[in-house]
Amino acid sequence: MTLLSTVVTHTRNIGLIGTASSTYNSPFNLARRFASLDHISGGRAGWNVVTSFDTGTSRNYGLDEHLDYATRYGRALEAVEVVRGLWDSYEPDAFPADVERNLFVDPTKLHALDHVGEHFKVAGPLNLSRSP
Repeated sequence: MTLLSTVVTHTRNIGLIGTASSTYNSPFNLARRFASLDHISGGRAGWNVVTSFDTGTSRNYGLDEHLDYATRYGRALEAVEVVRGLWDSYEPDAFPADVERNLFVDPTKLHALDHVGEHFKVAGPLNLSRSP
């Protein structure tokens, strides 16, 4: 992500797609990192979702062997659903920044995720406004 953040400051017209594994990253962290990159880039960021499958990587995360195919891809599908749900935490106009009315966040335009699934339990919302 650091490299993509650097590239974005020197480009204006290319998309930036980062690869990140759904196997060893939490959906909240993924949602925040890619939404941040999307903010910085003005809407040019993308996520190449992959699963990690080798035992060497698994051992670095405290597992004796890698997750089986069905588990990896089930986790990946759920991770994508959770990330997308987190990205939708706020409606586009949820932050009116109205100093006169002392209204900076419209709570009616905030949507907690409250996801409980087979692999993840994520309350939400994402602590970042909606990206472009």
